[in-house]
Amino acid sequence: MSLWVRLLVILPFLVFGGISLFFVIQGDYKAAAGGLVIAALISPLLIEVIWPGKYGLRKPDDEVSDNFLNRLRQFRIDHPGADGTFFLLIFAFLGVALLAGALARLTHSLGIR
Repeated sequence: MSLWVRLLVILPFLVFGGISLFFVIQGDYKAAAGGLVIAALISPLLIEVIWPGKYGLRKPDDEVSDNFLNRLRQFRIDHPGADGTFFLLIFAFLGVALLAGALARLTHSLGIR
């Protein structure tokens, strides 16, 4: 992976992490949470920059359908240790956050409050 691709991932992560740290120090926790959301969305790319190809969500080898949950199960099989558990929780959290955001957007568009 080239240096400029690594910089395009690491620098925004550091910027948004620094912004959220600044807002925590200032006491504005909602703004800090906004910065952390962006940093959390960048974190899978950061993992790929640090360990290229090691922690990818790959398609299961069996005749199982290719979806997000089956890829998470395969990730758990490939990485059974503490590091696998940690990254699995990050991936699962991002999946749940995406579903929650889609559900919130849907309820707002339907006028349900």
